[in-house]
Amino acid sequence: MPPDPNKRKRVLEPRIDPKTKKMDVGGLLIPPTSLVTSLLYGFAHHPKIIAKEYYFWRLCDELWNHDDLPEPMMIRHPWAELMIRSALKNKYLSIGGSASSGKSHTMAAWGIINWLSQPRDTLVLMTSTTLREARKRIWGSVMSLLSVIDGAPIKIRDSIGNAAYVDEKETLIERAGLSLIAAEKQKTKDAVGKFIGLKQKRVILIGDELAELSEAIVNAGLTNLSKNPFFQMIGMSNPNSRFDAFGVWSEPEDGWDSVDIHTADEWDTKWGGKYIRLDGERSPNVLLGETKYPWLPTAAKLEEDRILLGPESRGYMRMVRAIFFDSDETTGIYGESELTKSGAMGKIEWADKPTKVAGIDPAFTNGGDRTILSIAEVGYAKNGQYVCQFTDAIHLNDDATNKAVPRTYQIVHQIVDHCKRKGVSPENVAVDSTGAGAPFCDVLAGEWSPNFMRVTFGGRASDKRVSMNSQLTGEELYTNRVSELWFVGKELMRTKQVYGISSDLAQEMCARNYDMIKTGSLKVKIESKPEFKARFGRSPDLADAAFLALDCARQRLGLVAIDPPKEDQGEGFKKRVTIKSLGKSLENPETNLIS
Repeated sequence: MPPDPNKRKRVLEPRIDPKTKKMDVGGLLIPPTSLVTSLLYGFAHHPKIIAKEYYFWRLCDELWNHDDLPEPMMIRHPWAELMIRSALKNKYLSIGGSASSGKSHTMAAWGIINWLSQPRDTLVLMTSTTLREARKRIWGSVMSLLSVIDGAPIKIRDSIGNAAYVDEKETLIERAGLSLIAAEKQKTKDAVGKFIGLKQKRVILIGDELAELSEAIVNAGLTNLSKNPFFQMIGMSNPNSRFDAFGVWSEPEDGWDSVDIHTADEWDTKWGGKYIRLDGERSPNVLLGETKYPWLPTAAKLEEDRILLGPESRGYMRMVRAIFFDSDETTGIYGESELTKSGAMGKIEWADKPTKVAGIDPAFTNGGDRTILSIAEVGYAKNGQYVCQFTDAIHLNDDATNKAVPRTYQIVHQIVDHCKRKGVSPENVAVDSTGAGAPFCDVLAGEWSPNFMRVTFGGRASDKRVSMNSQLTGEELYTNRVSELWFVGKELMRTKQVYGISSDLAQEMCARNYDMIKTGSLKVKIESKPEFKARFGRSPDLADAAFLALDCARQRLGLVAIDPPKEDQGEGFKKRVTIKSLGKSLENPETNLIS
């Protein structure tokens, strides 16, 4: 039978004892004081974990959930309860969770309440990559939570990442408080140096985004900081590799082979601690069947992520399922089975004459880069689906012996000649204008037409919707424009709207890797061209040119991912959506053309 919360409240809630005239805090008698002070005392000194848990959440209500605030700031939910209960029970705790699982915010509250309960004797160290990134994560939560606490004897120094206690003599207690330490790998030595020799009665180390930090942080905690009378270390992250700092911190007691990382939600670690996993597919919202906690993963967001990443992809396993990624699995944007199952390497029959588009990836080095002109056709297939089919990938070369015509002009003249012969209008051409691509585009504009699309790979992603299945725009999902170009193709392949991919193009598409980056929100970032070139031996010129052509079809001709016609509608299905309406739908989040 579950415990009676009302009975627990009657026993633990602070009250004045009528006999002793003292304040009774769960059986602990102290001089009469304020409610918050008595709750802090109960949290600090009550011997039972169940009582400490009660006082923690009561403090959250009194500090951050009262009626004077526009909205509650520390809402109790099942994942937060699990994290706090685990922190109360374990000296060493590892929290692996999906993106937006509330790890940083919950642990910010844990650090604050621990400090305020014993402000002279408690030092809470919080590590993250950089000060700037920490302000988007755990330190940002610390500042927002501290800023609404009225009358607390504390001094906040956000510029240096510090909050300290001010005693009754107006003395700043520097050896206690909350302290942020930037611990990016390039500054590991400095970060570890700050740990050495730290002495305090109570030290709590909270490693936020531990997968991005050095293993030396873990070692420093276990060897140096653990010498203090009371020490706790909590490391949290989206799981990545078993061999990074978070993987080392989370290693099962009997080794990785002793647990099924795909199904296990907790295990004992080799350090004598506990690992807990917050799987996005079992978020409180999903289990409830409704969106009660909108900041946590929802069923709708999970579907977005499945479409964006693929349910078996590295990114989905890490950032949604919170599963440690096996290093021998692919990290590629595209998979071989994905290309074959979609039919993208096949051909289609046109219902009407298609429109030609082109993408140009110019090269300006002699290190293996190629200038590629990729040509594709866009129009309606016989089944009524609006599709794009690649037809040509033309390698353009200059004549080094021709001193009369500069290299750029030679390449431009070839582009103009090929486009005219293939029937490609300048307004249906997209060119990479990154870096040296800008003056190249100027020459192309002068020699042909200024009406083509200039695309800066490193620029911001577009404000167009990524598909008709998603309300999200490119800039909401991708860190830069080139990431958007490569990933939009995945959705078009899923809806069977891309064809004509050659084996050479497929090879480059499957070879390029990506990662998930937190820039305020979780976004996709593909690996840079130099990184790809270092691994693969050449630049992804074929693929870059092809995705430029695909983006031109999207931006100029309204190509958007729409689920294909139902099978029972047959080949003769002719119900179409106009190109004009397709283009408008990409810019209107309320539009839904899926029936």
